[in-house]
Amino acid sequence: MDEKIKNNEEQNTEILEESKDEEVQSNSDKEEVNTEDQEQNDFNEANLETLKKELDETKDKLLRSLAENENIRKQIEKIRLETNRYGVQPLAREILNVVDNFERAMSSKNQNSEASLEEGLTLIQKEILSILEKFNIKKIEALGQEFNANYHQAMFEKETEDYNEGHVCEIVQDGYTFHERLLRPTLVGVSKKEERIEKADENQESVKIDEKD
Repeated sequence: MDEKIKNNEEQNTEILEESKDEEVQSNSDKEEVNTEDQEQNDFNEANLETLKKELDETKDKLLRSLAENENIRKQIEKIRLETNRYGVQPLAREILNVVDNFERAMSSKNQNSEASLEEGLTLIQKEILSILEKFNIKKIEALGQEFNANYHQAMFEKETEDYNEGHVCEIVQDGYTFHERLLRPTLVGVSKKEERIEKADENQESVKIDEKD
């Protein structure tokens, strides 16, 4: 009987010890879990702070970029307006030189012969054409060329044997291009063949009338 009681006590003691060990292990596991959770939370908070910082930096860069783009747009608009307003200034300066030469020629016309005046006006004309060409304003060379509706405007047709049919035979007003773009079309007369049959018939009728007479 005493032996049984002793064995029971030993078993209870072992059970208690195992229970204590399990409890210690459980507490240890809980502590480890809590430690891991805390570390994870700390890691998430650190990442969140980093992300917030990067977001703020990105937002700042975006705002700066938008501001710079707006400044560039305003500068371009200002340049465009100034170009529209003052873009012809170099041409105007060149034209003033022509005006000065023209006034000199007109003021001295009474002192010079008509030949000298004509020579002076011819030089002024050449100077004007040179200035226009300097600014890529070029006269369209149309005489003798095949009619081209992109550069020529037909004013009339003219019977002639001097030019092929459908070619420019007369210039009414010169046309010009500006940087290869049409500035003003050339007003032209276009050649067509002479109607020889009608002329031949007229000659025959004239001969018949003469014979009757």
